[in-house]
Amino acid sequence: MVSRSSLYDPTHFPSAAGGPGFDLRPERHEQLLRNHPEKYSEMVRSVTGYGIYLIDRGGLISSWNQGAELITGYARGDVLGKHFETLFPDDSVRDGLPRRTLEFVRANRHSRDEQRRRRRSSGEFLAHSALDSVRAESGELLGFVEVFQDITEAKQREERLYERATRDPLTGVFNRGHFVEAAALEIERARRFSEPLSLLLIDIDRFKKINDTYGHDIGDRVIVALARMLVAEARKVDVVGRIGGEEFAVLLPRANKQPAAEIGQRLRRAAAAQRVAVGGGREIGFTVSLGLASLRTGTRDLAELMRNADAALYQAKREGRNRLEAWFE
Repeated sequence: MVSRSSLYDPTHFPSAAGGPGFDLRPERHEQLLRNHPEKYSEMVRSVTGYGIYLIDRGGLISSWNQGAELITGYARGDVLGKHFETLFPDDSVRDGLPRRTLEFVRANRHSRDEQRRRRRSSGEFLAHSALDSVRAESGELLGFVEVFQDITEAKQREERLYERATRDPLTGVFNRGHFVEAAALEIERARRFSEPLSLLLIDIDRFKKINDTYGHDIGDRVIVALARMLVAEARKVDVVGRIGGEEFAVLLPRANKQPAAEIGQRLRRAAAAQRVAVGGGREIGFTVSLGLASLRTGTRDLAELMRNADAALYQAKREGRNRLEAWFE
């Protein structure tokens, strides 16, 4: 994954000619910014890798370098004398984000944030921004200086890597590894706050027969149909994961046995109502069996909770399938 520090490091900026970088962090040029802001503006004018510009104490943009032009698409003439909020999308302006950002820096001298910014020709981009106040030796506010970078592609790449690491590629729900991590955290939280928690294990009935009769492509469609239904029917706090070939788990925070059983029965009925196209205008249905286990005082960890739910699932299979069984101590 791409760390925030690697997305934005203003320690060295590329020179205009692409040679060795030099340090242009605003704090390294505090005296120049305070006494001769126009010289600082000229010094950073040819930097292309980062947007660097000055804002007067009223919030109006007073300089604009080549990097800012390249990143935003706005030329100097488009922004000089315009308010800082010009650089933000309309909804951010309505929400007061530019105003709050400047107010925060007035009070705290520095802000580092990731913000959506306006691009002249193609909507928006995600900027990593470092905004500093510029003050006289007396402490009087003279203005602001911002250094920003477009991190849109880096963030998208980071999100894709995260998705591949945590999501099942067929269904898009959590894979087993990430489900276990998320469930373990939920169990820890439930114990800390003395809240109920339950686990459902869900298995497609006679799945091998579906594969043998219609082929693995249809089997995959059945798995995807079940996953989509589980996500659609689950509560926002629930955690859905695919933990085996045709087996899913749904963690139910803040639900003891009775409401968890009601949720499980609703999922069972919703599964039986699903239809999957098999070609030639034909469709097939499927059913699921469910095993339920609730967190108890003596439950040691997630592994034990899953074993209990699995035992209940096995009982549901033995009792004829398309049913829910709950585990009891």
